[in-house]
Amino acid sequence: MTRDTRWDSLIDDVSVFCIEHGIEIPKFDSFYVFREKSKRKVVEYTVLHHFCVEVSYKVTSDLLHGMTCLSPSQSFENFNIEKIMRLVALYPDDFTNYDLAELRCQLENYIINVGSENIRFSSLNEIGDLSKKLVETNKHLVYSHVYRLIKFSFLLPVAIASVERAFWAMKFIKTDLQNKMRMTS
Repeated sequence: MTRDTRWDSLIDDVSVFCIEHGIEIPKFDSFYVFREKSKRKVVEYTVLHHFCVEVSYKVTSDLLHGMTCLSPSQSFENFNIEKIMRLVALYPDDFTNYDLAELRCQLENYIINVGSENIRFSSLNEIGDLSKKLVETNKHLVYSHVYRLIKFSFLLPVAIASVERAFWAMKFIKTDLQNKMRMTS
């Protein structure tokens, strides 16, 4: 199934949901209206482009960049606190405001303690090795929020694949149920 087909399928499913719940369906081929505090500005792309590119790809990009920043490869060369914090912003139910402030402090100390100054971590190349080393040295307790993000980075590829498989399977179930419903009516 191509990515465009998946978007079409998703839009169809969302449209059905909106109709069932009395929610206005956006006109995907119309121009997107950007809303600032006091201005409404029409941009040069469609509503569909906005959701496909501006929203979906931005979220995916933030996820991937954030995960890359946690990698110990080449002595934490890609470490970037701001990108990691954008990753965390995608998990609002998992981090309170207090957790966010604490995480930022942990990240600042973590890169000094684990990154360039610690020989035990300097030869690591993969995030799995980093996770093991954090547990072996009990630093997973000191940097608990960082460790939680590392665990999220293990789950994310599995979760994405599982969701895609579930939607793919739902399409067949939905089609099968619709066929059975048509036969009985």
